Amino acid sequence: MQLFWMFSRQGFLNLSAYRLNFWSEMFALFVQVFVVMTLWRVLYGQAPHIFGSVTLEAMITYAVMGMILDRILTTEIGPHQYLANQIKTGMITNDLLRPVDFPSHMLLRFSGETMARIVFYVIPPTVAAYLLFDLTEPGSIGQFGWFLLSLVFSWLILFFCNFLFGFISFKTMDLVGFFFVYWAMFRFLSGQLIPLWLYPEWMQKIILWLPFQAIFYTPLSIYVGKLGGDAVWQAVLQQAVWSVVLYAIVRLLWTKVHRQLVVQGG
Repeated sequence: MQLFWMFSRQGFLNLSAYRLNFWSEMFALFVQVFVVMTLWRVLYGQAPHIFGSVTLEAMITYAVMGMILDRILTTEIGPHQYLANQIKTGMITNDLLRPVDFPSHMLLRFSGETMARIVFYVIPPTVAAYLLFDLTEPGSIGQFGWFLLSLVFSWLILFFCNFLFGFISFKTMDLVGFFFVYWAMFRFLSGQLIPLWLYPEWMQKIILWLPFQAIFYTPLSIYVGKLGGDAVWQAVLQQAVWSVVLYAIVRLLWTKVHRQLVVQGG
């Protein structure tokens, strides 16, 4: 726990030190929010029947919250980027010499940084979005509680997916070429930009068996009320199962690959 708070404190210091970066990212976020809000207004006005029972306000809320949560549910930073950099520079040996289990170290490191990013990049723009735009709120405290629990599992699933993606750097020393494929797949399958209920049914059946849909689609669908009743706890249970499965895969692969490191530089 002390290690977690140390990383959280470091995250706060880093974000508060680079104020220009903070304000530029805030500006970029509000531009993205305005764009997606305008886009869905136009699409909803052209063909409201394709959205079914989802109201325009709920659709805009889904899109806006998806943009905001992208600040913590992201492929831009994470254990994959850390692994690639450490392996390329040869500094991964220092991580292995530390008296802390490496996967646990990564989990504590990035959960601490995520807490800092929530304070800086999630809470302020969420409050501002509700003041400036006509967004819907969760129908009850219970619904909001399920959303928060789902968001925790979303973060864990993305963390383990990023970690597994980072294992590629043990063989290639670099992730640049693979990253664009991973980024595109993540955007398309997670339901961040387009809710899965707008996809063809045959595609939904495939995507719902993958872990990516549990990252954005599940918490956002709970937040806007698209998932209700038994479907809520079933979706969260599915997230919990994916978290355990991905954690087990990370552990299994880590015990194999760290014994066969190819270190460059150092």
